[in-house]
Amino acid sequence: MPTNLPVEWSLVEKEYQSAKTLEEKIATLKKLISVTPKHKGTEHLLGDLRKRLAKLEDQLERRSKKTGRKVETIKKTADIFVPIIGLTQSGKSTLMKSLTNAPVEISSKPYTTRESVTGVRFFEGVDMQFVEIPSFFLRKDMDIARNADVIVVMTRDERDLKKIQEVVRQNKLEGKKIIVTNIGKPYEELLHEIINKIDVVRVFTKPVGKKAAEKAVVLKKGSAMKNLVKRINESWLKNFKFARIFDDTEFSGRRVGLNYLLKDRDVVEIHSG
Repeated sequence: MPTNLPVEWSLVEKEYQSAKTLEEKIATLKKLISVTPKHKGTEHLLGDLRKRLAKLEDQLERRSKKTGRKVETIKKTADIFVPIIGLTQSGKSTLMKSLTNAPVEISSKPYTTRESVTGVRFFEGVDMQFVEIPSFFLRKDMDIARNADVIVVMTRDERDLKKIQEVVRQNKLEGKKIIVTNIGKPYEELLHEIINKIDVVRVFTKPVGKKAAEKAVVLKKGSAMKNLVKRINESWLKNFKFARIFDDTEFSGRRVGLNYLLKDRDVVEIHSG
């Protein structure tokens, strides 16, 4: 055992030894790994801790299968998929409740959320599906995070952020788009930030002589009119004549063809015959 471990390591190690449930053991063991210095003198220690973690996670998966619980239950069903991760008591449940009114428990007790929970918020034409990930950071829950369009990281301070950065690294989520926030940020500001973070355009269809739809068709940035028509009804491509684009420019109402590149918030009136 290396002798140059920080005092924090000993405190977390005691926390791990006193953990009673399998989930708590996994959570505190991950915390122990995160506070272990990374250098040649701790290579064997880290290797042992990671092997121990793998065994505990395997035990949890076997227990879940034995009791008939599904390993993964939450998948993307909305336009934008946004898992929320953070350490316990970081404000994840408060944010989740405020944004979606999902049935989450808000408590001063650590590790209140034990299973991932999802909820949807409609905002400026799109459905945003949020998922609160429990702070145990179990493999089955982090698999959900790997399907994210954007990950919201809840932190209280720089110390929290460093620990979550290690969680992100361990779960190979560095390539994901991540927004770091706290419960002090206005919710509408966060929702705008999520939309701006991903490469999509929101297009509102408008039947001839009627108002535009409130729900947008969400397409990848760079999509053309033909992509929109194909998404709505592929058979319309054969009879497509033109489309009118309504926006905030002086050319609003102009005619365009199938190669027109759509912009965010375009209102589109399709004419076919």
